[in-house]
Formats: sequence, C-alpha cells, structure tokens
Amino acid sequence: MRRVISLSGSAFALLFTVLFVLPAGAQDRGGIPPGTPANGVDTSKQDDPPDVVVVAAQNCRVSPGASITLEDGDGTQATFTDGERGIVISADQNGHPRIENPAGNFVGDHATFPEADKAFDTDGDYSVVSSTGITGCTGGGPAQDQYEQTGAVDNPKGVVPKTAVGKKMPPTGGPPLLAVGVLALLSAAVVAGHGILRP
Repeated sequence: MRRVISLSGSAFALLFTVLFVLPAGAQDRGGIPPGTPANGVDTSKQDDPPDVVVVAAQNCRVSPGASITLEDGDGTQATFTDGERGIVISADQNGHPRIENPAGNFVGDHATFPEADKAFDTDGDYSVVSSTGITGCTGGGPAQDQYEQTGAVDNPKGVVPKTAVGKKMPPTGGPPLLAVGVLALLSAAVVAGHGILRP
C-alpha cells in the first residue's frame, strides 16, 4: 500500500513539474532570440546615423548592466552595455529593448568590438547576436523580418509586400504533447498498479 502511495505522489510531482515549473522557468530565461531584427533610428530626423536602436523582441525585462551584441549587414559585431561608454539600455512600453546614446550621436561610436573589425554600419539595419541581463522576451527572431516596424505581426496588412501570408497559425506553446502522453500513461500505470497491489 505504501509503495502505491509513493508511486502516486511521484507521478503527481512529475506532472506538476512538467506542466507548471518547467514552462515558467523557460519563460523567465527567455532572452532576445539570436537573429532578431534591430532597427537604428535617427531621433533628430536630420538624416544622421542612428542614435537609438530598437530591437523587435517584445515583453522583455531589462536589468541594469544588460548588454546586447548586434551584427550589421557585412558581419561586423558591436556590443552595447548599459551604463558603459554613455549607453543606456531600457525597454519601451511594449517591452522592446532600446539601446540609446543620450548625447544624440551615433550609437556605434559607443560600442565595444569583440573582433578587430570596428567599421559598424550606420544604415541602422542590424540583427541580434546575443544578449545578457534581458529576460522574458517573446516574438522577434528572423521570421519577424517580413513585418514592417510598425506592422502588427497578427495583422496580414502589416506584412512587407511580396512576402507570403499563410493561413492563421494554430495556437502553440504549453507542454509538449509527448510529455502529456507519457504522463497519462504513467498515471494509468499507477492506477493499475494500485489495483494489483491492493491486499
């Protein structure tokens, strides 16, 4: 009888972990997905190099000292760190990470470079290589490229012309179906074992 109870308790603990603990942990660790587009913005609107870069990921939480490494079109990488070299990294009201140089000049002049190439483009067309100190991000990634910066990803009218809009995507997320199936079989085995081992 005691063995059946311990099997039932183990099955419940495993079910709870897979359904609630693991997804929550994965969500908390979600930094900016590599390949997420990042758009340079000239806030002076005088055709100057960008003084702000806005990353397409959403719902991000930015910690003090966070860093984002970007790559330009020819592969030059630049790392921006909050609080260093005049850079401020924050998140806007939608959780888009924002790299800013409050002095108003080119953000690339305030980066550090992991390689010898320091010719970071001023065209404002970048992608994320990696990040630290940023969690909870959703969206972004290379698939975001087909949407205009102001377009909503769930609105076909926000899609860049000449790119495909498929049928409505089914909802995704939650525990993998295989894990749910395995847990259902385990639960059935515990119930059957309870009947067999009962005196």
